[in-house]
Amino acid sequence: MTDYRQQGAGGRGQGAESGKQKTLRPLSSVLCHPFSVVCSLSVAVILMIFSGCGVKGAPFLTEQKVLTVKVDQMEGAWEDKSLVLKGLVQGDDDSLSPITGCRVYYVWYSPDRLPCEGCPIEMKNFRDVTGRIITDHKFECRLPAFKQKGLCFVMVRLMEKEGRLGPSSNRIKLISDL
Repeated sequence: MTDYRQQGAGGRGQGAESGKQKTLRPLSSVLCHPFSVVCSLSVAVILMIFSGCGVKGAPFLTEQKVLTVKVDQMEGAWEDKSLVLKGLVQGDDDSLSPITGCRVYYVWYSPDRLPCEGCPIEMKNFRDVTGRIITDHKFECRLPAFKQKGLCFVMVRLMEKEGRLGPSSNRIKLISDL
C-alpha cells in the first residue's frame, strides 16, 4: 500500500485530512530537543549579561579616611559670659595638621527641670568653631555669649576642612547661676 501525503492543493491523498489544518507540536516537545535547550540557555545567558544596569558589583560608598583625633580629659570653665574648654588632644602630628576647628555640642536644662541621674541626654544643639584650637597637643576653645542660667552639658568633636568629624570627647557638666 502506498502512502500518499499531501502534495499540494490538488494532489492525491487529500481524503479525510484535506479539511483539517496541520497541527503544531506541543511546546514541551520542542523544548526537549537538545539543540533547542542549548539555544534557549544561550539566549537566556546573553539577555542576563546585557540587561544589567552597568554596575557589576555590590553598591558601596567610597572609603574615606577616618578621623581618629579626639579631645581627651576635657574641662570647662566660665569666664564672664563665655565658656572656655580645655583638654589634651590624642593623635599623631600628621593627623593634627588638617584640623581646622571643632563642633561643640551642648544642651541646657533650666534649674527647675534638671534631668534625672540615669536619664539620656540628647545634645542636638551645636556650634562650629573655626581657627587655631590646638597647640602642642593641647586643645583650647572659647565660646562667647554662651552662658545661661541652669545646667549645661558639653561635648566636643574635632573637625577637618571637608567637614569630617572625629570621635566625641568626654561629656562635661557645668552649672551656671548667672
